[in-house]
Amino acid sequence: MFKFDKKQEVFDLGGVKFGGQPGEYPTVLVSTMFYGRHKIVSDEDKGIFDRATAETLWNTQVTLSDATGIPYANQIVGETPEAIINYIKWFTDIDDHTPFLIDSSAGSVRAAAAKYCSEIGVAHRAVHNSINASIEQEEIDVLKESEVEAAIVLAFNATDPTVKGKLDILEVGGSGQTKGMLQIAKECGIKVPLIDVAAMPLGAGSGPTIRSVPTLKAKFGLPVGGGYHNMASSWSWFRKFKKTQPNPQAVYMPTDIGTNLVAQIAGSDYLLYGPIENVNEVFPAVAMVDIMLGETAKDLGIEIADLINHPLTKLT
Repeated sequence: MFKFDKKQEVFDLGGVKFGGQPGEYPTVLVSTMFYGRHKIVSDEDKGIFDRATAETLWNTQVTLSDATGIPYANQIVGETPEAIINYIKWFTDIDDHTPFLIDSSAGSVRAAAAKYCSEIGVAHRAVHNSINASIEQEEIDVLKESEVEAAIVLAFNATDPTVKGKLDILEVGGSGQTKGMLQIAKECGIKVPLIDVAAMPLGAGSGPTIRSVPTLKAKFGLPVGGGYHNMASSWSWFRKFKKTQPNPQAVYMPTDIGTNLVAQIAGSDYLLYGPIENVNEVFPAVAMVDIMLGETAKDLGIEIADLINHPLTKLT
């Protein structure tokens, strides 16, 4: 719990604030939908899914945000252009303001999504996920031509998971890239760079992952976050252990949520918390830490931006 000397940028996407001093704004929670083997999806190639269940899940998140004061965004994952376009169309039809991440393991799919978002007039809400060391020229060219101005900038260094390695990939480049990821983002027309610290597995860089949160915020003054739950889901010992338990999910969730809370207390501005099905468990826990951060912000002379709607006011 601390205050950064460097000015901390705050970006507004669809009314959701990313960035700032710890405690100044509530932490943004980013759900994930249509991920690999998501039960609501019946055809991953065509993007066919159970719309009623999807809308129920989304409305649950909206309701919890209203109750707690925690802001939110959505991550939309698709593995083909057809699928991700179908998902984006559905989401923008039911929600006319919330920011959303466009994500895929294939750069060509991300590029198709960026182009589609520009064509239908929702690029101002879209966050390209991500600009990373494996980005190819085709994707860069599409981004330059698109109206998308926000992107996750991934600090993943395949050869060096240390804090220095993350700084290097952002500033210098590596893994075949001769420019840092922040420079590439700028050349793509990205005006809202959201740094992702690239969460690493336990025993293979999880410590530097958390330490990089305050380090990168102090260095760049930009919003910092990540998919910290991946540290728990990739824990090989725990995967075996939970299988021996009568209720594996109940045993797993404290570790899943715990990774987010550790990063949150270290200053993370946003949390890619994983499957939207975990919404009920995640929101109260994150709100609890935001109350602590809000109290500390007051002690450090940081003004809470919207005190009336902050968890510190709504939940105490």
